[in-house]
Amino acid sequence: MEQWKGKVAIVTGASAGIGASIVVKLVQNGVHVVALARREDILKELAESLNDKDYGTIHTKVCDVTNEQAVKDVFSWVDSTLGGPSILINNAGVAKVSSLLNGKLKDWQETFNLNVLALSVCSREAYKSMTKNKIDGHIIHINSIAGHGLTPYFGFKMYNASKNAVTVLCDGLRHELQLVGSKIKVSSISPGPVATDMLAGVNKILTDRSMEDLKFLHVDDVANAVITSLSTPPNVLIAEMTVIPTGSLIKTHLQPSSRVVENALNL
Repeated sequence: MEQWKGKVAIVTGASAGIGASIVVKLVQNGVHVVALARREDILKELAESLNDKDYGTIHTKVCDVTNEQAVKDVFSWVDSTLGGPSILINNAGVAKVSSLLNGKLKDWQETFNLNVLALSVCSREAYKSMTKNKIDGHIIHINSIAGHGLTPYFGFKMYNASKNAVTVLCDGLRHELQLVGSKIKVSSISPGPVATDMLAGVNKILTDRSMEDLKFLHVDDVANAVITSLSTPPNVLIAEMTVIPTGSLIKTHLQPSSRVVENALNL
C-alpha cells in the first residue's frame, strides 16, 4: 500500500457496512478518503471516529450516486481541492427481494440504477479525472458471487442480473481502457454472504428457510480484500477476487440425505 499513501480515494456507500470498513482500512493505510453516502449523520460519526487518530484524513460528502449531476459535482470538488482521485471503490449497492412474476418496476429500477448505472457513472468520472490529472489509478467494483451465475434464493434474480452486469462491465471497462492505452487498473471483488444490515433486511423478508444455514463473512474480510487488490505492483492486476467463508461453497448445492452420502462413500 506504500504507493497509495497520501493519495485520494473515493468510496461510495461509505456510511456503514462494507463501505465504512473500507474507509477505515484505507485511512489506516495512509490514504485520504472522500466518503460518499446519503446519510449525513452517520457519515459525520464515521469521520469523528477517525480524524486525528490515523494517518489518512476523511472528507465526507452527502451524495446520491444515482444522481449524475451530484456525482459530477463531487468529482469536480475532488479535482479542484485534492488534485483528483487515485482510487475509486464502487461499493454502493442494494439487494431487493422481488419476484420476476409479480415484482414492482420501482424495485427493479432502483436495483439497476444503483448497482449498474451509478457504478458506471462513477467509473466514467473517475476515468476522466484520472486521465486529466495523469494518474494511473485503480477502480474497484464490489461485486458479488451472485454476479457469476444464478443463486437459488427466491426473489433474487433481478439482483443476480444486476451483479452479472457488473461482471460484464468490469471486463468491458478494462477493454476500453486498453484500447485508449490507459494504465488505470480495474478489479472486481466478489464476496459471498456478508453480515451487513442490508442482508439482515433481506433475511427478514424471506419466508422460506433457504438462507438459514449460510455462513457469513465479516465486513472487514471484504475491506481486507480491497487492500490486497490495491497492494499489487503496477505489473500485476487482480482482475477478479472471489471471497467466501471457510466451509462454504461458491455455488450453492442441494444437500443430499445422510443415506445418499453414506452410499456414495461406500462405492
